[in-house]
Amino acid sequence: MHHSIMDVVVLGGTGGLGKLVVEEVRKRGDTVRALGRKDGDARDPEIVKRLCDGAGAIVNCAGAAVGFGKGWRGYGSVDTPIGLAAVAAAKSTGARLVYTAVFAPPPLRECAYVEAHERVVDAMSEIDGVVVRPLGFFSAFASLLPLAKKGFLFDIGDGEARTNPIDEHDLATIVAEATKGDGPREIPCGGPDVFTREDLFLRVGRLARPTIKLTRLPVWMAKINATLAYPLSPRLAQFMRFAILLAQHDAIAPALGIRRFEDYCAELTRTSPLLRERAPAA
Repeated sequence: MHHSIMDVVVLGGTGGLGKLVVEEVRKRGDTVRALGRKDGDARDPEIVKRLCDGAGAIVNCAGAAVGFGKGWRGYGSVDTPIGLAAVAAAKSTGARLVYTAVFAPPPLRECAYVEAHERVVDAMSEIDGVVVRPLGFFSAFASLLPLAKKGFLFDIGDGEARTNPIDEHDLATIVAEATKGDGPREIPCGGPDVFTREDLFLRVGRLARPTIKLTRLPVWMAKINATLAYPLSPRLAQFMRFAILLAQHDAIAPALGIRRFEDYCAELTRTSPLLRERAPAA
């Protein structure tokens, strides 16, 4: 079958997921433009319309980074305007918009982090759009390694909430495929294996220290910490509140990813600089 070449614009195309999406789009023979912060303010609809001119599809992977020193504004002041600017650009150009939102069953929706994404989803009702809804990424758990290396690993609640995170490479494939075709308008997606949070945390922590202990932080204490964090970083506080909900409720999406978490962990042992010299077992 003849493959018609399409110009795809990836907002957030210089970020972790965005780079993988750019790679996947190129594999499919399409042209791709990766846009990052250096290209202008993605919250400005006029800038985004100009940058997306001529595109057959727009992929929105852009969003606020988490952590001290990575930005102060909350998600409603960053992710929502970026998303609405992408919607406006799609309306203006007639391009298909593929938006990477968040998989959030009803118990997880009562927080600013999810609300910021759902406002964008609602705005997509009148355009040719696809909402891809991943769970946590594998790499989010790799971020536990620095603390685990020091022997300090903690989680919120009883650790029994279940989830199935997805590998970013699998997610990038799903996003790239959604730029074409007449598939579903919503694609919830998780990985092939369901774990309790305790199991996930310990699997990663034991890569650094085989006998590491997982400290449990009571939910009430985590809520107090999130409240105290708000004046310092509304963004971090909002994400903490989302994390508290994740720790209390199951969040299991359809298993569209194929890479297993155990294979990802095996790769970490080969590639992570933090694991080249294993910490003492004690």
